[in-house]
Amino acid sequence: MILLSVTIIIALLVTIALPIAAGVWLNKKLGIRWSVITYGVLAYFIVQSVLMLILGGLGRLVENGNLALTENSYLYLQVGLSILLTALFGVLLRWAAMRFVKEKLDNLESAYAIGLGYGGAETLMIMGLPLLTTFIGMIQNIGEDVAAEAWELSPLIPLGIAVERLTFLVLHLTVTLLIFQVFKRKKNIWLAAAVGLEILITGLTVALSEIGVQVGWIILVAAVLMIGNLYLLYLLKAIDLQLLKGKLAENANPALVEE
Repeated sequence: MILLSVTIIIALLVTIALPIAAGVWLNKKLGIRWSVITYGVLAYFIVQSVLMLILGGLGRLVENGNLALTENSYLYLQVGLSILLTALFGVLLRWAAMRFVKEKLDNLESAYAIGLGYGGAETLMIMGLPLLTTFIGMIQNIGEDVAAEAWELSPLIPLGIAVERLTFLVLHLTVTLLIFQVFKRKKNIWLAAAVGLEILITGLTVALSEIGVQVGWIILVAAVLMIGNLYLLYLLKAIDLQLLKGKLAENANPALVEE
């Protein structure tokens, strides 16, 4: 019980505290406005709203008999459409924000902020807040039959959640930095690369879960994917230490800017 509680707390720190702390750091240390981070958050919620409408329409077609599908085929179609459309709409909305919003967002700092907003919102909504609610319920009902099954979970499960969500947070940063390459390198092919990367990693993660791969292996695969994305950021020269040092110095001593 103690070990499970520890791993749940670690998962909560990753899924709730980390995105918020990263946003505060970007705002306080690099001077990035919260409004820029919010563009990423809004993009996530717009994507989810559109996806719900499309999947709801698909469900009605199946219920009405206009689309004849077996139960398994319907499930696979739902999952496939979710992965494809989430990646496509998510990339296009982030690109549109950088392209059409009047604020200057086609720069490295804004790309990180929008990526954090998008990935942070996803992490909070999909896992952070539901896990927090579940954990509170487990504590409130400790010793009762309703919570007994939950307390028997393997401590690896919350740990797997933490690693998986950290992987997807890095993924959304990487995807947004690929979108930024459209403006930096003046080639739209980077949009296709961004969509492809998200479909690949999301599809692989979902496939591993669906075929019942053990949690330990999922953790390992997620960690490898996260390292791969960090390496891709390095290749894209998206981890700009000189820019980071300059921004930190600028915000630590505003007088330097005036001079």
